[in-house]
Amino acid sequence: MTGLNAVQAFVDKARTLGGPAELRELLADITTEMGFDYFALMHHVDLSGYSEALTHMEEGELVALGTYPESWIERYIADNIVANDPVLLASQRTNVGFCWSDIPTLIPVTEAHREIRERTVKAGIDDGYTVPAHVPGEANGSCNFAMAAGRALPHDNLKMAQLIGGFAFQAARAMVFNAFPEAKRPIKGPLTQRQLECVLFAARGKSNWEIGKILGISEGTVKRHIEDARAHYEVGSRMQVVMRALFEGQIGLVDALR
Repeated sequence: MTGLNAVQAFVDKARTLGGPAELRELLADITTEMGFDYFALMHHVDLSGYSEALTHMEEGELVALGTYPESWIERYIADNIVANDPVLLASQRTNVGFCWSDIPTLIPVTEAHREIRERTVKAGIDDGYTVPAHVPGEANGSCNFAMAAGRALPHDNLKMAQLIGGFAFQAARAMVFNAFPEAKRPIKGPLTQRQLECVLFAARGKSNWEIGKILGISEGTVKRHIEDARAHYEVGSRMQVVMRALFEGQIGLVDALR
């Protein structure tokens, strides 16, 4: 199965999952398929409510699931490492995926950060790749793919990991958000046709100016359509607009990336 086909299959299955345990299994399978050893999908908050049974997600508390070694998860939570984890702090400085080796270019690395890095390696987790997930008004989050000690990152699959991480967070966030009927927001309709056209070309890497030339509208109008799409989905970046539109099936993956 090609990378795009695998991503599309993941998205199609993620739309129909019955609960967080199924999402963990689905994400564990694609993590292995991409060549990673572990994943951790999480909100960057106090994780003391975490349960291996994932009741915290079923009860609408927070996003937190993964396949990291259980002993490391327990220590990570007990010592509240989430508050000073350099991986998570770096993810708050960018909207795109990054290798852990790039962390020093995103944040000043302190002695405390180096100590956390040493503890992580001792726990059997060495290198990794992180996909940030920022939603305005909500806790920051990320999808982290990691390697066992001594194993090299699958660099050929990092773009695939960027897509999978974004889609996975959307699926997990929806599960948590919809845990209680009273927590549901009014159902919104689809994006307008013009918004979808602008988002589709944005997914292909076109600038607002280029999109305007293609569609025969002004650069300012393109910007307004994309900003309206961001407001519609309540997300903070163009990438997240694209992810939501893809996840909801409003645009196709092959069309977006051709």
